[in-house]
Amino acid sequence: MTSSKLLVRTPRFQVRSLRNLSREKTDTLLLILACFLAISNHFSSAPVWVIGSSITVMIWRTWLTMTGRELPAKLILIPVAMLLMGGIFLHFRSFFGREAGVSMLLILIACKMLEMHAKRDLFVIVFLALFLILTSFFDSQSLVSAMQVSLSAIAILLAQISYQFAARTTSIWQRLRIIFKMIGLAIPLTVICFFLFPRIQGPLWGLPSDANIARSGLSDSMSPGNISKLAMSEELVFRVKFLDGAPEKSQLYWRAITLDDFDGRTWTASNKGKDSRPIESTQVRVGGKAIRQEITLEPSGNYTLFGLDLTVKAPEVLGGTAYLNRNAELLSSFPLQNRLRYQVISYPQYLFGTEADSSALRQALTLPRRFNPQTAAFAEQIKRQFSTPKERITALLSHFRNESFFYTLEPPPLGRNTIDDFLFRTRAGFCEHYASSFAIVMRYLDIPSRIVTGYQGGSLNTQDGYYEVRQSDAHAWVEVWLDQSGWVRIDPTAAVAPDRILKNLNATQQNSGINGLVNQMMGANGFINEIRMRWSALNNTWNQWVLNYNENKQNDILRSLGLKDVDWQKGLINLFLIGLAILGLMAMPLLKRRAKPVPIDELYSRFCKTLSKKGLIKANSEGPHDFLARLRTQLSQEDYLIAKEIIHYYIDQKYGKQSDARRLNDIMQRLKQLK
Repeated sequence: MTSSKLLVRTPRFQVRSLRNLSREKTDTLLLILACFLAISNHFSSAPVWVIGSSITVMIWRTWLTMTGRELPAKLILIPVAMLLMGGIFLHFRSFFGREAGVSMLLILIACKMLEMHAKRDLFVIVFLALFLILTSFFDSQSLVSAMQVSLSAIAILLAQISYQFAARTTSIWQRLRIIFKMIGLAIPLTVICFFLFPRIQGPLWGLPSDANIARSGLSDSMSPGNISKLAMSEELVFRVKFLDGAPEKSQLYWRAITLDDFDGRTWTASNKGKDSRPIESTQVRVGGKAIRQEITLEPSGNYTLFGLDLTVKAPEVLGGTAYLNRNAELLSSFPLQNRLRYQVISYPQYLFGTEADSSALRQALTLPRRFNPQTAAFAEQIKRQFSTPKERITALLSHFRNESFFYTLEPPPLGRNTIDDFLFRTRAGFCEHYASSFAIVMRYLDIPSRIVTGYQGGSLNTQDGYYEVRQSDAHAWVEVWLDQSGWVRIDPTAAVAPDRILKNLNATQQNSGINGLVNQMMGANGFINEIRMRWSALNNTWNQWVLNYNENKQNDILRSLGLKDVDWQKGLINLFLIGLAILGLMAMPLLKRRAKPVPIDELYSRFCKTLSKKGLIKANSEGPHDFLARLRTQLSQEDYLIAKEIIHYYIDQKYGKQSDARRLNDIMQRLKQLK
């Protein structure tokens, strides 16, 4: 391993089967496989061309190993590496930053495989691979990611330890036993460090440059098709645990964003970025039983928090502050780059905005010019038939309920007059179509209205008691302003597809095609559904007790141990002392164990002890040959011949090329014949 001939393939010969490969080649292939597993952690995040280039270089290295060809010369390797690095700079316009740095590391570890000439190169690759799998936590810290990272780390350690046994043959299982023994010794100290190492505020795996990256979820605008596309995703948005019992499913409206400006196709917020004034206590009056919720929110990259409609007080959040604005939107003061857990209190019965600002009401009556003439005429007809706002609202809901309107995830395309086309031509749409058309008709009827987007419903996981709200639960509804009542929630979707509110989205969709058949089979198969919920509950446990182990939880544990008001300095001292005690306990069994001597060394040791009892003591600097030369003048002829036989046997077994362990017992008997 200390020379290049262990890793560089000089002779040319045809590719052989794995069974016929030399030990050096199998160890190299194992290292290539371990590095491939490390790279695989970034398949979903790194650019496709970077992953493809890394795999291509590793395939090249595998081919060189299998065929026994030499590694490429620097005249070939340097241009290839420079070309790949240039591609990274052109793609990211920088060598700095999370994505560029990880991509450069992927290319570096692959190219280093083509320059592995000595033992130090092996260690460089191993350390690069370990650092590479650590960077995968930038993208995901889920349970699956942790398992994948663990597998990659074991493979890298297996490749490293294989080179340590290059001089003798050991099976894969023997090497794995050593690795698992090492891991077992490290686990106690790792657990202690996890629980006692001082926690820091803010994201551990985030970077400042990631602050403005929004991953997925509801947008701050709504146009036909936005929410229906989002609803096709089963990505988890948040989990919620009701601390005092869950309310009816028809009450599960999770408020997010309020939109009041319509340009004929798209809804936006007229005061976005301008009005962050907190909600005033005089704006809200609540009644009924309070609903306490503990919400675990997945990272989204935006500022929106969730709570049941209506939340009247902002929660306490770790790492910043939260506030309620005048539209009852719950927002954080920092982008949500990491999983966040908080508690909120909501009231399903409320009066909100009875003293609304006149400018807000004017905005809620604004209509785009020269759009939707049929809708305007339809509203005039309702005006003539009904005089009060409540009667007009009921009339429009009855129109949706009694006419041939359809609720679908795949609505037909709409033209310039989107509301006219939907109400009088297609009559097929998703929640955003019904909410948008209802709000516009309300404005034509002189009733202030606006759109609220968020989520409705959620699925109960019977394994852990948490409700899971996913992107498929995305929803839009309407708020109308009524005198003495303020802003009142109206959901026109409930008039067309009540199962969407009382059950879930799948209850409203026909099971057609392959996807529909799969969904039907998944829903009907109780075993598969239970496995899915168990896995989701396991992920939730991982999130709650591992990823969400924060400063507050750590302080609770320290207080339970009798340690109060522990700061960074005291925490590190406690960690050091407890860790030292753990290491001491782990080392005690090792101190009692003594390495079993090799039989040939035991023979020579007993020989020297036997002679020392007779006054013939071997000096520490005296080798076997010198010791035998001195014994020639101090032993009888018979004893000298025995000593000569023993020492020559020892030299042959210890330093010779051929061994003969069968004579050991005979030599031991000869030792007993010394006088």
